[in-house]
Amino acid sequence: MAEGREFIIRNITIKADELARQWEKTRDPGIRDQWYQLVKTVSHYPEPREDSPPKRGRKKILGKSATR
Repeated sequence: MAEGREFIIRNITIKADELARQWEKTRDPGIRDQWYQLVKTVSHYPEPREDSPPKRGRKKILGKSATR
């Protein structure tokens, strides 16, 4: 999953860099708006969470025969 996400983020970065270069040349507000919309799409691909190990709790004691 992370490899797919990294590929998508890389493509977005390349496109955003190109839009930034175009904006620097033209100062066209439309290009700036396209850049902002493209950057917002990154939030659709959150970073993967690492699974935490299961918690070890006390064993439940069932019934009176299990008590000491």
